[in-house]
Amino acid sequence: MDSNSKYAVVDMETTGTDLRRDDRIIQFSVSFVQNGKISSTFSTYVNDGVAIPREITELTGIDQTTIKTAPSFDQLAPQIYQMLRGTVFVAHNVNFDFPFLNHHLERVGFPSLEIEAIDTVTLSQIFFPTLTSYRLSDLSAHFQIQHQHPHSSASDADATAQLLLRIAQRMQDLPNATLQSLLALDLKLPQQTHEFIKMGAKVHPKHDHLPAGLIELEGLVLKKHHLPAAAQHNRLTKFPLSKKQKERDFAGHLEWRASQSKMMNLIYRNFADGKQPARNLLIEAPTGSGKTLGYLVPLAFLSQSGTPVVISTATISLQEQLQTVVQEQLNQDLGFHLQSLVLKSKRHYLDLSRFATAVVADDSNHLSQFSKAQILVWLTETETGDLDELHIPHNAAILQQVNYQSEPQFTDSEFGDYDFWHWQMQRLQTTDIIIVNHHYLYQNATRLTSQLTGIPYLVVDEAHHLPEVAFAAQRQEWWLGAVKANVGRVRNDIFQTHEQNLTEIVQRNRNLSANLQRLVASLTQIEEQQQQLLQNLIQSLQVRFTQQANVIGVSAAKLNQFMRQQQVELKHQEQQARRLEQLLTTINQSLGQTDGQWLASEYETFLRFNEHVHQVLQGLAQMQLFLRSVAEQQSVDGFWLRYGADHDPNNMRLELARFDTSTRLHKQIYQYFKPIIFTGAVLFTSKKSQYIYDQLDLRRNNTRMKRLAADFDYQKQVQLMIAENTPMPAVVENEEYVAFVANSIQKIYHAQPVPTLVLFNSLELIQAVYAKLHDQAGIGMVLAAGISGSQSKIIRRSEGKKAPIILGANGFWEGVDFPPNYLKSIIIPRIPFAAPDSPLMRARAHYLKQQNKNPFTSYSLPHAIIEMKQGIGRLLRRSDDHGIITILDNRILTKRYGKQILTALEENLTAKTGSITEIQQQQKEFLLKYNQRK
Repeated sequence: MDSNSKYAVVDMETTGTDLRRDDRIIQFSVSFVQNGKISSTFSTYVNDGVAIPREITELTGIDQTTIKTAPSFDQLAPQIYQMLRGTVFVAHNVNFDFPFLNHHLERVGFPSLEIEAIDTVTLSQIFFPTLTSYRLSDLSAHFQIQHQHPHSSASDADATAQLLLRIAQRMQDLPNATLQSLLALDLKLPQQTHEFIKMGAKVHPKHDHLPAGLIELEGLVLKKHHLPAAAQHNRLTKFPLSKKQKERDFAGHLEWRASQSKMMNLIYRNFADGKQPARNLLIEAPTGSGKTLGYLVPLAFLSQSGTPVVISTATISLQEQLQTVVQEQLNQDLGFHLQSLVLKSKRHYLDLSRFATAVVADDSNHLSQFSKAQILVWLTETETGDLDELHIPHNAAILQQVNYQSEPQFTDSEFGDYDFWHWQMQRLQTTDIIIVNHHYLYQNATRLTSQLTGIPYLVVDEAHHLPEVAFAAQRQEWWLGAVKANVGRVRNDIFQTHEQNLTEIVQRNRNLSANLQRLVASLTQIEEQQQQLLQNLIQSLQVRFTQQANVIGVSAAKLNQFMRQQQVELKHQEQQARRLEQLLTTINQSLGQTDGQWLASEYETFLRFNEHVHQVLQGLAQMQLFLRSVAEQQSVDGFWLRYGADHDPNNMRLELARFDTSTRLHKQIYQYFKPIIFTGAVLFTSKKSQYIYDQLDLRRNNTRMKRLAADFDYQKQVQLMIAENTPMPAVVENEEYVAFVANSIQKIYHAQPVPTLVLFNSLELIQAVYAKLHDQAGIGMVLAAGISGSQSKIIRRSEGKKAPIILGANGFWEGVDFPPNYLKSIIIPRIPFAAPDSPLMRARAHYLKQQNKNPFTSYSLPHAIIEMKQGIGRLLRRSDDHGIITILDNRILTKRYGKQILTALEENLTAKTGSITEIQQQQKEFLLKYNQRK
């Protein structure tokens, strides 16, 4: 492979992907690339006399008629073989296309093509590491490559050829030092893809200086840091209160929405009116009301005095979305010049010191080495060092090697101001809008506000999630197997046989070697004592394990009894932990004194060993902290044990919970900010609802509540239907109830097949219903949470399908967006009450009773109502959305609390009731009528 190579970019459509089933080629296309351009193309259909499966026709548009007059593969083989000889084979997933083509060449009597082959998927992942998808259609959209007919091999081959040219150009744009570092990783890539990168480095223009905007430090090429320039004068300086003023100032940039305008005015007047003190604001802003700009615009005016704004939301992905709104709508469209910063906990950021060590150490993990290559390219682009930009799976080993850790390092960062966390803290000083998530806010409000000027504003978006964060922060967990698992990791560092171990590294240093032996002996004692403690614990708790559950309540009295009986052993464990910590400190001091004699790969082993020993110490500390909390059980409201099917103590977790989160919110957050703006699409269960006030620790006398009207015409866009005759939902799923739910879904779907989302509050029920619906005649694709992949994967797989059924739980109730005007039907099998017999709910109920509150009316019911309103909100996201909502739980009609649920749901909707047959007819009529009205 050299700079004059001719690249044959091949794509094929086939009847399937399994050569064992004799799947065949039905379309073959190739685009030839040479000297930086596409030189020629060739495409043909293929007819080998085999049937084309229906799903392949749906995907490609190729049917038997399409290929009726096409030549067979054995007729085309001589031409294909001759065209590809002497070229470099290129494909988007080369490990499928190249073997598949060679197999069929051999089948008709030709030898395999013995030519080099490269993969554009892998190259795209390395050289464009921040993209969220590497499907050809998504890459084409990103690079604005004309890709008229995805899954037509002619169009795919042309798009892949253009992609190859983009990759080659990106390689040339990178500094040579980055390419050389990347090659030094000795990546294991498909076919000869690595040779393509070598060739790119070979022909790379050599310069004595780096491209503008880059700097080389400690062998790494980074994007230069620049603090943002002082803000220019904002286009708008006086807040427009009236409709006329807003239409004048925002003309062409912001569509008028009455509810959004009310929200803007409410927030601005609350803080700008000096006649009365500002109050907390609790604003329910339904989907479609323009909530985000509803609070950003008034705060943009208020922050011009120099007071920063902190916005907290529920998830990291929502943080990114908020920053996009600030940059594109608030700044670009409306003319503000506000600096924004997304801030997360330290573990999300790249530690350059650790990465510099890791990049020169081959850890024999191909995926880690690949991720290092992506990071090397990304360092020339990133301004933040936020590892989330790379979309590496959160459980990937590489993240624990290169992110910030709590353990102390041998030396301070040699990267100075280019240390990414230090840089984030610097940027904080000049930022107008800081975007955090609720977890970060709860843990860091004191530290954050101490670095800001004055008392900042705070918006809590998706406010109903904040109490959950406070509750989670007060939960404690003891993983019983933590010590054993981490002792095993330390032993692997010391004695592993697949690569150089710590014993071999330090053997030439007698003092180090002796201390390492002492540390091993200490670990052995700790592990033996820990296993005995666990056996005694399980015996003391007298747990009765069942196959039907994986969590069981635990008696605080029995836990206390265990502690009293094991006082001597627990004290001994504390002593052993101190001994282990002292030995580690001694070893690290010796390492520091002999720092110059160690190789980078050995230094990496020391770091990994340090982290694993610290994890052992953390496991011991976690146990002691948990047991101290047991002794102080007056502040604890519930204990439970979570276990696996094997009932192995090392796979168990003891958990405790405290339900009183109210005062914690004030202490942890509220006291550091001006009166706070709480907002969300669903906050209230009724006009007099006390639930959200209790959850957020708010008082009505210092809080103003506002419920904004939705901008949808619910009467025209949505039909709510409730089944009259339904079986009582079972505590444990039974065959009769599962059959009712599955049959009802099937009948409603058949009435008018449309994209359908079924919302469950039980994964067990999802699995049972999926088993009955999957592969049923007349039903399109069925996708299920816990079965068909992650939430994002399920949504991605459903895209483009005419009428899939998605069985969702958990995150599908809120925060998930389908393509515009796509979802047409939501089915809710039962009211989403939390399981009353779960240890968590029992403990919560006990706590609420102690507070003289009814657990059902003060928590279970309002929580279920909010969940249902959020679920229903999945249907209407935009002004042209429409569809059907069906509830298969007649407790709404027969129980006293049903009226409260119905009132909450019917504020804008009018419910119709009937049998499943009547619901079928109503669904068909509504959808037909709506389409005619359009």
